[in-house]
Amino acid sequence: MPRLLLCLSCFLILALRVTAAPTSTEDKKAANQQIRKLAERYKALKKDSAAQQEIIEQAIVTGGRVSLGLRTTVYGSYARQADAYWTRLRKVVIKTKETRLDDLLAKDAELRSDRESLLRVANTCDRLQVAGGEAGASLNESFLAREKKVIQGTARRKKISVRLTKEEREILKLTNLVRKKNGLGKLQLDKLLVATARDHCNDMQTHNFFAHESPVEGKATPFDRAALFGTTANAENLAAGNVTPAEVVQGWLDSPGHRVNLLHPDMKRTGVGRVGGYWTALYGL
Repeated sequence: MPRLLLCLSCFLILALRVTAAPTSTEDKKAANQQIRKLAERYKALKKDSAAQQEIIEQAIVTGGRVSLGLRTTVYGSYARQADAYWTRLRKVVIKTKETRLDDLLAKDAELRSDRESLLRVANTCDRLQVAGGEAGASLNESFLAREKKVIQGTARRKKISVRLTKEEREILKLTNLVRKKNGLGKLQLDKLLVATARDHCNDMQTHNFFAHESPVEGKATPFDRAALFGTTANAENLAAGNVTPAEVVQGWLDSPGHRVNLLHPDMKRTGVGRVGGYWTALYGL
């Protein structure tokens, strides 16, 4: 009887969470109250950057839980701006056929302005993180790394031609059928995510591993792999075994984490790949 293997961890990239242990319950309540007030003021002053900066400086001076709490609010602003920036960056690369960042920025003033704004917000997030004593990757460095991958991936995208296999088409069909039964919108096929999914399946087969984290240089996460193909991914499901598409989808539905990815209401795109006994499904906003 065929055996289906699911990756025990499922990969979902949607939000940034930061935590810090308070010294007491009273300290925690006081910090939460201060965070709420600062966050409300920060959002209300979105057209007054100078006033927002004063709030940031106040949070940095306070440090600890307060600076980390405000960082979450600021990161939300960064995430919304970044989504628009990646879309515009891809369009400019396709239109100009340039791959050097300096040339791209020189040819599109709006792109340059958006980038400067994003880097300011990323730097602010990093300062708040340091003030809170939270270890972690620099958002500024992450932005620069992703920017490079988006440019390279977009430049390659015209070389990618994808035609779904019978099994891959069935996964797509069953996925959308299940989403429809749950009152959710249909996922559109992203051929670049298909190429990304197949590439990861091929790597798992070639290098004999089964995980979201890849040992292949430059392909550590679904986020990295999608960027290499000129697209974005926010979640990933994996399966392995000599099984049918129906068994794969049912296995994902029976696993809480995989089910969340497949039935996430915010997902709009998907790409499915199969190589040998490995299956990968990617989902994007």
